[in-house]
Amino acid sequence: MKVSFAKNKYQRELLIDCFRRNAFFKRVDYHQPFFVTFYEIIFIVEGRGEFKLDHEVIPFKPGTVLLLPPNKWRQWCQTEANYSAIYLIFEEEFISNFFNDALYLYRFHYFYNINSPSYLQLSEEELPDFIQTLTEVQQEIKQLQPDSSHLLRALLYYLLIRLNRVYQAQTGQEKSFYQEPIILRFRKLLEAHIHEKQRVREYADLLGISTSRLNKLLRLYFGKSASEVIKDRLVLAIKKELLFSDKTIAEIGYELGFSEPSNFNRFFKSMTQMPPHEYRLEQSK
Repeated sequence: MKVSFAKNKYQRELLIDCFRRNAFFKRVDYHQPFFVTFYEIIFIVEGRGEFKLDHEVIPFKPGTVLLLPPNKWRQWCQTEANYSAIYLIFEEEFISNFFNDALYLYRFHYFYNINSPSYLQLSEEELPDFIQTLTEVQQEIKQLQPDSSHLLRALLYYLLIRLNRVYQAQTGQEKSFYQEPIILRFRKLLEAHIHEKQRVREYADLLGISTSRLNKLLRLYFGKSASEVIKDRLVLAIKKELLFSDKTIAEIGYELGFSEPSNFNRFFKSMTQMPPHEYRLEQSK
C-alpha cells in the first residue's frame, strides 16, 4: 500500500505534520507492508517491538528514533499493547527549497547511509527535550499563523541537526556533516538510478568527473571504492524486490540489468553468502 502526504489537511498547503500514532494508523493496516512518499522520524515513547524497513529489522523501545526516508517498505512486525509514538513527517521540498539546496537532506548521516542503522537510541534524559520540541511543532500546526512555515522549518532544522549529532556519536561517524558536493550528488544519483545504472563509469559521467576522482572521494568518506558502494546499494535493491514483489527471480535479475539468471544468482550469493531463492524463502518464514 502506498501512502502519500496529505498536503491540505489543515485547509492550506503544509508539507510538515506531527502527531501521535493513532492518527496515522487509521490510514494504513500497519501489520502489512506499506510505503510512504515522504520522510518520517518516529520517536518511540512507550512500548517495545520490532519494525521492518525493507530488509532491516529494527528492535525498538522507549527512546528509539526511527529515521526513515521515503519509498522504502515499512512494516510493524511486533508491538506491545501500550505502544505509543510521536510521528514527525515532511516532504523534501519543505526544507530543501527553503535552503535553496536540493541535496540538503543527503548531508545527514542517517537517511541514506546504507552501511549504518536507520535508527538511534535516545537516553531517558535526552528524550524529554526532543518531545518538548515536538510539542512546539504540534502547537504551531494547531494554531497556524502567516509565518508558521518559517518557524516550523526552523524547528525541523533544529531537530535534524540534533539527531545527526546523536547519530554521529552512536555510529562513530568521523565527519559531523557531509559537505563534499560530489559525494552528495553521488548519493542522490545512486538512489535514483540504482535499478538501471550499476557501473562506476556511468555515475562518474553523470557527475562530470573521472572514475579515479570518484573512487578517491568515496574511499575518503566511506572507506570503500565506488564499485563497492554501488554493489552494496544494488544488494539492497535486490533484497527489496525479493521481499516485497511477486516477480520471479529471473524477472528481478533482468530488470536490474543482469543478462543471465546465473549471473544474477552468482552476484547475490557472492554478496550475501546465500542464493536469492533461499533468501526469499528464509525471509518469508
